[in-house]
Formats: sequence, structure tokens, C-alpha cells
Amino acid sequence: MSMRVRLRRVFFVALAVALAGCASHAEQQAAQAEAAAARSEQAATRAEAAATQALDAANKATEAADRATAAVNDATKEINRVADHLNQMARDREAATPGRRLSHVTKSARKSASASASSSSDRAPSAEASASPGASAAASATSDGNTSSAVAPAPSPKK
Repeated sequence: MSMRVRLRRVFFVALAVALAGCASHAEQQAAQAEAAAARSEQAATRAEAAATQALDAANKATEAADRATAAVNDATKEINRVADHLNQMARDREAATPGRRLSHVTKSARKSASASASSSSDRAPSAEASASPGASAAASATSDGNTSSAVAPAPSPKK
């Protein structure tokens, strides 16, 4: 064989080995890409499952928040109903006893008038002049100059 033929043969053998090596390398890359794709698919499946769980949890939290909002609204309605009822009871009570409620100006004027009348006649102030609405305490001065409190019945309204 000639040298030329031998060189050709060596060249083709080398080329075949090189091509085989490239094919082998391409097969390895394909296998690695396939494995990476399988791992990515598994990760996507896990992510989808986690997203589904998160969505379920969010839906449950929304339902709980809706129930809590409804409970707060019900409680607010009940509080407002009771407050309205108490206000109505207070208005009814005031309407039933018109003489019992005195303004602070009227009470002060009655106390002053009663005190000046008491000092001139040397007697204790009346319970009506010194009592505030709903209270029944009257102060009286004793002979030694000390003041004491005594409980007296609430005055009845005069008409």
C-alpha cells in the first residue's frame, strides 16, 4: 500500500473515531437535557400542588374573614339596638318626671336663696335646696361648728 492510501485510511479512521466521540458527546448532552427536563417537570408538579394548597388556604381564610365581618356587623347592630333602647328609656323617664331634672343654674339659685333664708332664720338648710337630682344627702351645721351629713329621703316633685 502506498503511503497515500495509508494516510487516507488513518485519516478516515481518525475521522470515524472523532465522529463517534462527537456522537457520544451529543448523546450525553441529550441524556443530561432529558434528565434536566424530568427534574423541571417534577418541580413544576410540586409547585402546582403548593399553589393549589395556598389557594385552598386563602379561600378558607377569606371565608373566616367573611364570618368574622358578619359577626362584627351583628354585634354592632345589637349594641346600637340596646343603646337606642336605653336612650328611649331615659327619655321616657325624663318625660314622666318633668320636675325632677333641674338645670345647674336653677339648682344654684335655689341653694343661694335657701342658704340666705337659713342664715337669717338660724335653721338648717332644707333637703330640697341642698340635694342634687337622684341624691338625698343634706348638710347641717352643729352647735360646735362641725358639719355632718345625714341621709334624707329624696324630695317629691311639687306641682
